[in-house]
Amino acid sequence: MDSGNQNNTQELLRQRQHDAQRRAVLTAKQAIGQQLTVVDAEELDGIKAREDAGLEARRKQLEAPFAHLPPLPPPLPPFSGGGAPPQAEEKDFHNWCRDGNIEAVRRYIEGRQQLDDAVLQRGLTHAAEGGQLETTRYLLQKGAKLFGVPIETACRRRDLELFKVFVENGWHPNQQIPSIEGNFGVVLPHCTGDLKITQFLLSHGGDPNLGTFDRRKRSGLGSTPPLDRQSGAALTSAAAHGNIEVIDLLLENGATLEWATPLHAALSVPGAWRRNRSAFEHLLRLGADPNKNIQFDFGNLWEMGTPLLWAYRQCNWEAIELLLEWGADPDVGNIVRSDAESRGFGAGQQAQQRAQHAYSRAGGPAVGEDHGLINSENTSEKAGKLAEIVERTRRKKSSSLEHDPPSQGIPHDK
Repeated sequence: MDSGNQNNTQELLRQRQHDAQRRAVLTAKQAIGQQLTVVDAEELDGIKAREDAGLEARRKQLEAPFAHLPPLPPPLPPFSGGGAPPQAEEKDFHNWCRDGNIEAVRRYIEGRQQLDDAVLQRGLTHAAEGGQLETTRYLLQKGAKLFGVPIETACRRRDLELFKVFVENGWHPNQQIPSIEGNFGVVLPHCTGDLKITQFLLSHGGDPNLGTFDRRKRSGLGSTPPLDRQSGAALTSAAAHGNIEVIDLLLENGATLEWATPLHAALSVPGAWRRNRSAFEHLLRLGADPNKNIQFDFGNLWEMGTPLLWAYRQCNWEAIELLLEWGADPDVGNIVRSDAESRGFGAGQQAQQRAQHAYSRAGGPAVGEDHGLINSENTSEKAGKLAEIVERTRRKKSSSLEHDPPSQGIPHDK
């Protein structure tokens, strides 16, 4: 970065810090009932305008790489009811919607002279919760605005028939669901545990590469921030479910393997290795990168690292051996130290040093001066086990090269 850009960045940071401090002071005055002076009010308006301009610039920065792509359908509208609670008489209507008492629902709707959007949307929510297709269809035809909650309900219920009703009434799978900080995104990544729903969504235009940006990028951008059109969310989710059919279906429909972190995902679900092992090997055969290293500028260290590190944290020696056979490099990052750092600093430096030396004695990389700390009683045994597997795999590969031509570098199916 040249000196001019560096000075501009520093000035921007100073301005933001000043604005944050002044905003806190001015809003505190308002909170205790003090009326702002004209000068104070103008200052607060200026701060808000600068914040809005900064957020808009961030939105445009996220959207810019996809400007050449066809536009996405608009996000679903938010709930119309605001904070107003339903009237007591409306509770029976909710029960009828949830139970599928279509005749009672019709009488209630047709017997009201005025029916606001919130009543219809609340009824739609209860009808979806009960999986009541006829009632859901009726309410949509009567003007209920489809919003996020019924869609999320269909995801949770894995209800293909509900999705069909929504599509019949104009919903598109690529419509964003408004949510806190834009956490939900679109439907497909939430439905990859079900092959038939995944097939349906893809057949109706669902984009297998559409998902949310990492929360660090979209923080502060509201309930419908820009969507990432190079997202591996759907494929990553399918890997977490260990669903080979869904993985293949997504790839056949254009999902990009390089944008996903499927090996990490297959390792991420506690107690699911036996279920996910076949999908894990399948992904390696498809070309998933065994050295993919998730890195963020800040955040939880448990979210970061290579598949090898994720397997090491769990003492998943079977996964470690598979990764090494398929080309994982144990020297990408210091596995032992990275494991220590993600666990926190509670076991003392001597435990870390013992683990590092155990790894080195068993054939791992030499111990450096940079020692992390491991919060585990059997750190030395764990590090030694890793080094043994690394050395055994290296010998196995070396022996294989003596018998096979170098061009046969990809492991065969077992």
